[in-house]
Amino acid sequence: MRIIKKSDENEMVSEFLKMEIASTRYGLKIESILREINVSKRVITDGNIADENENRIRAEILGIFRGYKKDAEIFENFPSPVEWVWAVFDKEDLSKIIYIEYSYWNEISNFTGSPLEAAKTILSGKTIYDVPNDGFIQAARKLRDGHKFPPLIFLTEQNENRFIILEGHLRMTAFCLEPELFRNVPVLLGYCSSEGLNKWYGEMPEKRYTH
Repeated sequence: MRIIKKSDENEMVSEFLKMEIASTRYGLKIESILREINVSKRVITDGNIADENENRIRAEILGIFRGYKKDAEIFENFPSPVEWVWAVFDKEDLSKIIYIEYSYWNEISNFTGSPLEAAKTILSGKTIYDVPNDGFIQAARKLRDGHKFPPLIFLTEQNENRFIILEGHLRMTAFCLEPELFRNVPVLLGYCSSEGLNKWYGEMPEKRYTH
């Protein structure tokens, strides 16, 4: 892992929404929120993080969408402060990357949190909660075809013992199906205290993730 330059929370919010609005799973939900608050889609797709009014609007959208600044959903117990930077990751970093603590990701990773373990589950043909693995397989095929994914978003602590995925679980899993292609991958990386990271991540049932 190599740090490239500094970033900030406004850019994290902007990138998070930009990635999610392009997804088949969440795009329609975000567009519905935009209609409800009467805001153009361009505030996400062509936003300006130097514009404080836009930053306020995007924070509001992410709050409605995923609980940002509301201590809810994926942002429940979210650490503060977080120092954001841009970094690039390589294959050597894969063993330190883990999913958020959530039932589906716990199960598919065999209670390790590791996308590498999830890839083994997918390749074995096993499905979790009857959810097809097609999305992972299709995303991995795109990688093989030369498609470039949007950046991932991770959280870590100062000792960099683990990198927890905030946004990009499907894309990260696809990379682990094609680990040789995980080279110079852009990541928006947030540094926080170990205590803050532990509180946000929580504890995995049955088996706590350890390094």
